[in-house]
Amino acid sequence: MIIIGLGWIGTVLYLLNHAYLSLVTNWSPRVYYAGNLIAATSLIINSVLVSSWQAVVINGFWAVISLLLLLNIPLKNTPLTFRMMAITVACMWVAALFGLFYQFELSIRFLGWTSALVFGAAYLLFCAQKMTQKTYLYLNVYAALALTPQLWMDKNYPVLTLEVIWALISIHGALRQRDNTHLID
Repeated sequence: MIIIGLGWIGTVLYLLNHAYLSLVTNWSPRVYYAGNLIAATSLIINSVLVSSWQAVVINGFWAVISLLLLLNIPLKNTPLTFRMMAITVACMWVAALFGLFYQFELSIRFLGWTSALVFGAAYLLFCAQKMTQKTYLYLNVYAALALTPQLWMDKNYPVLTLEVIWALISIHGALRQRDNTHLID
């Protein structure tokens, strides 16, 4: 019962933090990264207990990136690019579509792993200042919605709820952004 509560606490904290990024013009990176670290840790514990591995990977990655940034370790020199992420996701989509011919559940898992990749890569690129806030928010819409079928199958309801609301917040935040927004400072 305590672990499920921890999952819901992580969900609420992530949503508040994502709304903060999406809706507050002068958001503080340190507040954002600290909130993500706490929320990610809560959801890692919850997701391990229900064997929801995509959620474990996503939140583990977010926790590591957030911790590095809180420790003032710069990420600007990361070799990852948007193009590399897009090519990898496209290959995973081909595998997911191919899997539809053999096993529906396998395709859902591949779709969930594309979500894990996009969530992680987009967060890294955004934190490394290689992506605008608007692009980051739109990629979050994709990643959140792509993960929902797997979370439903895993019965990981705290993270499922998080992803649906996350997508809505991301859409709202992205639509509010001007096209010429700058990278974070």
